[in-house]
Amino acid sequence: MSNTKEHIRSPNVSFDTINYAEPEQLRLAQESMLREQLVRVAALKVVRKALEKCYAVTAPNHYEDCREIAEKYMDMLPNHRVQGYLGYQKNDPSK
Repeated sequence: MSNTKEHIRSPNVSFDTINYAEPEQLRLAQESMLREQLVRVAALKVVRKALEKCYAVTAPNHYEDCREIAEKYMDMLPNHRVQGYLGYQKNDPSK
């Protein structure tokens, strides 16, 4: 007999669909937004590791060989960071 438990995922909740007077809905929306941001940060880390590995393997020709990865990393950089939820929550147009 196995004691494994299935992981229970939190629901994805948007600030657009919640009632701000309900603390539980507000907390779920905040956690959902932070979880999405952390997933984007993890994706950015994967691309950065690939770039580091490419540079280590092809150091003399890294400008040519790692160009596509570097461009992808630079494109992802501005949008894949943790910004928190307070800025969006305070400026939510649906409030």
